[in-house]
Amino acid sequence: MKNKSNNLLPIYKREDHFPTPSPAPKPLEELTMMDSFLFEAATEDVENAKIIAKSIIERTTGRTVNNLVVQTQKQLKGINTNKHGIRMDVYTTETDENSRSTCVYDIEPNNYYEKDLPRRNRFYQSLIDSKLLPTDTPFSQLPDIFSIWILPYDPFNDNRMLYTVKNKVEENNQIVYNDGSTKLFLYTKGTKGGSKELKDLLTYFDNTTLTNAVDSDLLRIQKIVDSVKADFKERERYMTYEEILYYEKRDSH
Repeated sequence: MKNKSNNLLPIYKREDHFPTPSPAPKPLEELTMMDSFLFEAATEDVENAKIIAKSIIERTTGRTVNNLVVQTQKQLKGINTNKHGIRMDVYTTETDENSRSTCVYDIEPNNYYEKDLPRRNRFYQSLIDSKLLPTDTPFSQLPDIFSIWILPYDPFNDNRMLYTVKNKVEENNQIVYNDGSTKLFLYTKGTKGGSKELKDLLTYFDNTTLTNAVDSDLLRIQKIVDSVKADFKERERYMTYEEILYYEKRDSH
């Protein structure tokens, strides 16, 4: 007599149904500032976020910045419910003596390869711009905007630590087309161009250790990082964060 229960077995191999487990996550102690969890935790406090944002902005742009207003994990909704919104890691505005925004900086460490990065950046900038100019305000008061992407891979394959992208007039590069928009792509392992200070920052982001905190600004950031990694609540939160990521990856197969 046949075992009827065998007829009820699903026709798939076990490994087809259960995906291969993801590699074990890095311990909290080994996270770098390129890892989303550590960057978000380090910038959760507004004053800490100002320290980190100021260092990134000044070393990337060569500008001295003051009067920074920082928002972390800022979300901008699309123009309606069926349009994309965005979530920015660190959204920073520089204000004048009248508290008017004169410049906007969107800082985005991105640890994963993004094949459509230029178009993603275009979308981010357009949505940010749409929120910056109140009705009846002249276009001349639209703040300058810098998008700063920090990447562990080379987006343009020229081994540069800094790629600066601006709009231009194709027929004559001498004509200045200043729409106030600058895109900055940082490659953490790049060797060409950039300053020593920028190289030190990128090396630190790529390998966040006390040894690589080679100046006073980076030491201040390292102090913030040490505080996060020593916090028991952050350790618990990281374990929950990794568990959520594991199940998201598992269920996406």
